[in-house]
Amino acid sequence: MPTLAEVEEDAARIAELVKHFEETEEYDTQEKVFELLERIDHMHRACIWRIYELTTELGGKGLVERLQLDPVIKMLFILYDLLPPEPTKPTEAR
Repeated sequence: MPTLAEVEEDAARIAELVKHFEETEEYDTQEKVFELLERIDHMHRACIWRIYELTTELGGKGLVERLQLDPVIKMLFILYDLLPPEPTKPTEAR
């Protein structure tokens, strides 16, 4: 089972790859990559929302709250707009 650190490492690498494709001048490839990402997001979002709805219906709010205690599940719920994003900590002025 992946750890939170591994999931965060994957997220960082995905961000690097997206930046690479945003900056490419191979516009046909760029267009296809972003269409791919959009379709994967749409499919995953529909599935995750349905799982969330069924979990809420079958297990009640208490089960969903318990699931949110797992940092990986919580990250997934945040990514798919099922929970509000965590507030960012203000950076100190230097």
